[in-house]
Amino acid sequence: MVLRRMENLGKRLEEATIEPKCQAYIKSVSRKKSIDLEAIGTPTNNHLVDFLRCQAKARKHCTNVEKAYAKCHSSVMGTGSFQGKKNCGEELEKLLNCALNG
Repeated sequence: MVLRRMENLGKRLEEATIEPKCQAYIKSVSRKKSIDLEAIGTPTNNHLVDFLRCQAKARKHCTNVEKAYAKCHSSVMGTGSFQGKKNCGEELEKLLNCALNG
């Protein structure tokens, strides 16, 4: 099992091009030293997802990646697992990379 953490998110956000309407979402996650991508449903994780969804929607890309995360999230929150996993760390990491690197 791989523990997925996003270290130095603030630095990655500084280097990324952030859509203007998504700036408000950054404040709650940019000052975190690290975010546990496997901690589904936590406030920090939810703020990160809101930001990434805003980025993906504003840029009109990452649609498939966002849908894959949404499917995983729904399944984990509903049944407790998705394709044998108890979290969506992998899907969230893919969404993060797509939304920031677009």
